[in-house]
Amino acid sequence: MIIFEKIKYYLELIKQGFIKKNYKFFYSQFGEDRIINEILKKNRKGIYVDVGCYHPKKYSNTFLLYRDKKWRGINIDIEEEKIALFKILRPEDINICCPISNFSKLVEINTLGNFNVGSHIKNIKKKKFNKNYKITKSLNEILQSTRYKNNEIDLLNIDVEGNDFDVLKSINLNKYNPKIIIIESHLKDINKIQSSNIYKYLIKFNYKLRSWSFYSLIFIKKKTKLLRHR
Repeated sequence: MIIFEKIKYYLELIKQGFIKKNYKFFYSQFGEDRIINEILKKNRKGIYVDVGCYHPKKYSNTFLLYRDKKWRGINIDIEEEKIALFKILRPEDINICCPISNFSKLVEINTLGNFNVGSHIKNIKKKKFNKNYKITKSLNEILQSTRYKNNEIDLLNIDVEGNDFDVLKSINLNKYNPKIIIIESHLKDINKIQSSNIYKYLIKFNYKLRSWSFYSLIFIKKKTKLLRHR
């Protein structure tokens, strides 16, 4: 009996150490998709809008939702080659190359090389011809032109290198009612975050800060059945 118990004991150690998978694969830069996975309560299909989507897999907060949960949505970036790759690897999504802001304006697209992070838009002071100039659109305009124009959104992801608040203000939160909002912030102190325009703006729309992952603030809509609120 003692020998049997020892064998059972060591078999369990082997199982836990070498056989059982004690990890999961995630794709987000700072584990945001793992947090989303924990927050979501139901395994139903959903809709996402990913602004500053960058890459279909690498650092993506939406790839696991696309691959495993069969969510679909809209991916937006300012670089043509990034959107071209989305069209290849995420063909069931709507993939759009366009700068986003809360009002229409002419901006310059600043890139840092092929598939580098950090690409951003810059307001133009001198209006002269430049192939990198584009006119911004609002998220309301983008959504209105797609099959999701009458749908609520389950996840809104915004990562646009400093223009995040302008993008946030460009969507009608009452109409599209995103359940989860992930938005970039480089603030490093919780008191400064709670004093920020983004935080104060979302609190007014009945959101609460659910998690904070390095540069990402993760807000959830209060009293939403889709989510775990504890």
